[in-house]
Amino acid sequence: MTLTTNTMGTIDFTSSDERIGELLQRQHEIADLSALGALAEWDQHTAMPGEAGEARMHQMATLQGALHERATDPRLGEVLHALNEVVEQPRFTEADRGLVRQSLRSYEQATKLPRTLVEEMERVKVASTEAWITARQRSDFASFAPWLQRTVTLQREVADRFGYKESRYDALLDIYEQGLTTSKLVQLFEPVRTTSKTLLQRIQESGHTVDTSSLYGNFSAKQQEQLCQKILKSIGYDFSRGQMLISAHPFTTSFGSPIDVRLTVRYNERYLPMSLMAALHEGGHGLYEQGVARSLLRTSLAGGASLGVHESESRLWENALGRSESFWQGKYHIVQEVFPEQFGNVDVATFARALNSVQPSLIRVEADEVTYNLHILIRFELEKALINGDITVESLPEQWNAKYREYLGIEPDKDANGVLQDVHWTSGFGYFPTYTLGNLYAAQIFATLRQTFPDLDERLATGDTTFVLDWLREHLYATGAIYQPEEVIRRATGEKPDPQYFVRYLTEKFERVYDLNS
Repeated sequence: MTLTTNTMGTIDFTSSDERIGELLQRQHEIADLSALGALAEWDQHTAMPGEAGEARMHQMATLQGALHERATDPRLGEVLHALNEVVEQPRFTEADRGLVRQSLRSYEQATKLPRTLVEEMERVKVASTEAWITARQRSDFASFAPWLQRTVTLQREVADRFGYKESRYDALLDIYEQGLTTSKLVQLFEPVRTTSKTLLQRIQESGHTVDTSSLYGNFSAKQQEQLCQKILKSIGYDFSRGQMLISAHPFTTSFGSPIDVRLTVRYNERYLPMSLMAALHEGGHGLYEQGVARSLLRTSLAGGASLGVHESESRLWENALGRSESFWQGKYHIVQEVFPEQFGNVDVATFARALNSVQPSLIRVEADEVTYNLHILIRFELEKALINGDITVESLPEQWNAKYREYLGIEPDKDANGVLQDVHWTSGFGYFPTYTLGNLYAAQIFATLRQTFPDLDERLATGDTTFVLDWLREHLYATGAIYQPEEVIRRATGEKPDPQYFVRYLTEKFERVYDLNS
């Protein structure tokens, strides 16, 4: 059977080679253990008792040790190397080729790490997460610093074992986006940096303002929960295969794409966008995972092609679609139904424009589209310096604050709003740049959607987003991780990734919002 993308043809594995069958059997065991680990991590963030961290630390280390044993089984290596020699033959499907590529990459990475290191990394991850939660509540970086130092040390060892050509940090980038290097990022990010800083300056010098008063008020958590669930359902997130809970930092996880994909949000009863936009962001991740072909279940292909491609979908649904006036023309009635007193007399244009207000702020997940990537650049520069040994963990709060003064002209009032705001460094480094990659990919995909559907705004204004979701499922979601990131974008848009799409998207949008050409 042959995989045919863009027409929703067959997405399956060949039955003509018993080695594919053996590989699938081994993949199923690995995927099942990984899913149980994800389930335990979900519980840690959403429901685990505060004193249970020590037990969970050992449980996760044991689980990861067992998983590592299966992932490095010499027989698995024999099967993979044998298949790698023949998988390009016509009798194999595209799904077969993707499975062998992804499995061989994972095998080669796993065999470079001893089980003792894998177990220690998991123990530190669990304990570090608990330490971060407490430190963030108390705004006390000093109490978290020893755990962060252990994570840095472990990540350096991982990078050294994986190997790299130019920079130790490159080995960690490659984990999340295959083939990505610091030098490539610098080239991709430079036009983003220039455009973001120039636009911000133009907006500030224009003197034009956006009325955001409607976004502030009294919004009960219970009503916010209702709103987020209604919005998620309206864009196609399937609650029969998902769930929404609360966590300190919003995230999406899967215990078996596409049939068990869950997400979290958090509430601020004085500011509605914190939960609403988090729901759209995490909902984008969820739609991607739920859109993977069911035939890929319990394999390494049952998920996003990369973290960058994954972030493209969260940013597409949150920003390109979810901050557009046409989107809210079709869905604003949901907001008014849940919060009639707050929005009964606020028109949709005012609401949508408020969601696009630009103002330098401290918190990344609440940042506007113009300043968001500056938050990412700060993290990219700091974690690269940490891993490469150019700065120390102890100096991080000072370095963080200095970067915020340089890039955004503001300074955190406390560590909870600064260096402690993200959970990501409890588990590793190299993830943050994928957020900006996601923005670049999303802009290119959005341009393709506009070209494909010339009446995009008119259709969105009716409340219909199913045509967008159907197109994304067919051209991007269904194939999961069968193709590598650049190929995924090329197949969806017809071109390799090009940052100029984002430059045009951002410039044209905010020149319009702030009437900068008048």
